[in-house]
Amino acid sequence: MTLRLVASRLSANSASKRFFLDRTLTASISPYRCYVSTETKIDDSVSLGENIKAPPMVYISGEEMTHYASQLIVEQWIKPYFDTSAWEIYDLSCKNRDATNDKVLHDAVEAGKRIGSIFKEPTITPSALQVKEMGLSKAYGSPNGAMRRGWNGITISRDTIHIEGMELGYKKPVFFERHAVGGEYGAGWAKVGKGTLLTTYLPQDGSPPFVVDKRDLTDDNNVVVVYHNPYDNVKELAHFFFKRCLDQKITPYV
Repeated sequence: MTLRLVASRLSANSASKRFFLDRTLTASISPYRCYVSTETKIDDSVSLGENIKAPPMVYISGEEMTHYASQLIVEQWIKPYFDTSAWEIYDLSCKNRDATNDKVLHDAVEAGKRIGSIFKEPTITPSALQVKEMGLSKAYGSPNGAMRRGWNGITISRDTIHIEGMELGYKKPVFFERHAVGGEYGAGWAKVGKGTLLTTYLPQDGSPPFVVDKRDLTDDNNVVVVYHNPYDNVKELAHFFFKRCLDQKITPYV
């Protein structure tokens, strides 16, 4: 099921505008069309009629000010007009992750796989200090990494936001893309002294292992970090990135 709002503008001087929803499109996917009425003698208002059934979605709640702001939006702007009973809500606050021994994260990832539509508020990956301040039993890892792995995430898009009237120092939008799986989110690390560091690969097919990297550590104190990036979906990542650049006529930098 999808919810689609299609704006159809009608120009009329000095005409009052009234928004309403029309269900005349294909009933099998239950879309809604949004019109702007130019009827006169009607006060400017938004009328959504009966409580509209929102499609299924996984709603992942987080913490701090964004959580507070999101709840205001949901309570004041969404629930009065939409029936959200088909939403599945998962509380990924640090305290609830601790109370459920992180089962809530596993359940949220599984629900995201099943439904395929997710909204997530920002969450906290607690530092050692926050573990103590919140009274957590342990430091929990990033929920974002678990979600990307569980949903086979390809890319994370972080784009500049352009607001009319505000000069940012550049005219064109700037797109940032990075691989959403592997990398430092799943890194292993250790603090070590002098010695030799070997990164050895043991093939699953039983063929002989080999050394990927060997380096001599000559300093008294070192931090070593090991991580990998899966190559399976790099082609999809590249296609997505370059297509966005071509569509927006932006010069790509890799």
